[in-house]
Amino acid sequence: MYKQKIVKTAVIAILSMSLLACATVSKKSEKSVDKLEFAGDILTFSETIDGHESTVRMIITKAYLRMDDGPEAEDYLLFDRRKKTIYNIVADEKSIMEIAVEASNIVPPYPISWRTESQSSNALMRTDNERAAKATYYLLSLNQQACYHVVAIDQGMEEALAAIREYRQVLANQLKSRYIRQAGQECYEAVNIFTPLNHLQQGFPIREWSTYGYQRFLVNYRQKIIFPKRLFALPDGYAHVKI
Repeated sequence: MYKQKIVKTAVIAILSMSLLACATVSKKSEKSVDKLEFAGDILTFSETIDGHESTVRMIITKAYLRMDDGPEAEDYLLFDRRKKTIYNIVADEKSIMEIAVEASNIVPPYPISWRTESQSSNALMRTDNERAAKATYYLLSLNQQACYHVVAIDQGMEEALAAIREYRQVLANQLKSRYIRQAGQECYEAVNIFTPLNHLQQGFPIREWSTYGYQRFLVNYRQKIIFPKRLFALPDGYAHVKI
């Protein structure tokens, strides 16, 4: 696995918008905002991995997905949606690790059979989106064993969902190319390597948690933000490493 300080997953939580000094809310119409190259959405997540809680910020435009831990972050992950390439920037090493999309013929060394059960959820999220969205809880069982839980909404976050799907597919392909089976990790491997889009089929996950110690929930979601171009640039003078 490559070193990734800022995002603990593939992956894909965050600071309040009142702390976002680097972006301004556009007052223009939705149609005009869509024409701006660096306009998009910002999502704030609380993320826990093996008991360690952190904040992750996702900035999503039609061309980019940026993940970091807040406005002052020097380390960040940048996914170029057009090139299908992930860049992991580590400031203290002055390095940029580049992961490009690649095909892999590796198949799982065990059967993968998913079963999905669902029920309505009353979960709500803080958002400036006026459209009502229906939330549903899903239990995803792998080979008849509980594996992953998702609370997803069925509308209103289509661009964010598309960006995360694209990112997870590129990351999964890279993990496949370096795959070594780990005993007892079938759930993790199925979710993150072999079927990385399975839990994203029902809508955008505003809350998700697993049997292997990972959980994340959406804290805040804001739309129609105009971001400075520098947030999507790679720093000059850094060493590039391709994997």
